[in-house]
Amino acid sequence: MIPGTGVRARAPFPYVGLATAVLLLHAILVAILPANPYRAAVSFAALFAVGYCTVALIVGDTIRLSASEILAFSIGLTIFITSLSALGVSLLGIPITVFAVVIVGLPIAILAWFTRRPGRGSLTAITAFSRGLFDFSEYSRSEKAIAAALLAAITATLVVLVSLSSVRYPDQLSAGLAITGDRDVLPTQFFVGQPQNISVSAFAGSASGAFTLRIRLYPQNATGNGTYHTVILTSPLRMDAFAEHNESLVLATGESWTRRFSISIELTGDLYLRFDLFQTIGSRPVLVATNTLPVHVRP
Repeated sequence: MIPGTGVRARAPFPYVGLATAVLLLHAILVAILPANPYRAAVSFAALFAVGYCTVALIVGDTIRLSASEILAFSIGLTIFITSLSALGVSLLGIPITVFAVVIVGLPIAILAWFTRRPGRGSLTAITAFSRGLFDFSEYSRSEKAIAAALLAAITATLVVLVSLSSVRYPDQLSAGLAITGDRDVLPTQFFVGQPQNISVSAFAGSASGAFTLRIRLYPQNATGNGTYHTVILTSPLRMDAFAEHNESLVLATGESWTRRFSISIELTGDLYLRFDLFQTIGSRPVLVATNTLPVHVRP
């Protein structure tokens, strides 16, 4: 056991095996389970295990530490190692996730566990383990061929996976919709029958094909059960409660489309002007972008 505060120990790190087991459990949970409170609890234990195993790896048995010193060094090295590993993976372009603890902490724990094995030196223990891992002396010729094929396949898979990290794929740009007003100010105050100008721009992004722009006007307190009626494009475009206007357009990849609408609202109150962009995929329209403008209309 770890001695009490103020007492120096000759074997200050008896729980390296337990810390290694915690990091192994954490690696398994991260791989098979989504984020949840139980996994978070194991993650905190794994973080402390990283610092504890680092202290065991650096200090060994040559320096005797008290429990408070072990705790302080473990917490300090946990913060240092995890911060350094997070910085390292970010510089490599890898997102900072809990895998940073797995990638850095687990090798440290395994190496510390090897160094703590009694009766043999650290290098001897690691060498013996590696030799035993790849010892096929008792295999038959066919078993050796199968093992060699499996090792070659694993090696080739690792090489392919690592090489894929250097492959750059072109970004897939999504479709977009923008609304602007005169002098880049969107009108939110209307008077009945007095038109205001709104420019609508649609962007195809990486997609191409048939699109539909839909403009709707409805009260802000609408329950969603209103029945919309279609209005045709006039100048100005006259919109009343639950009015709907549709514009069809065809866009190529990377192409944009802009139209200026002069919109006249024919009722008072607090309303929403909603602009939706649909893309025809197969035989059905799919909503790909939307913008909603709240407006207040006075008599």
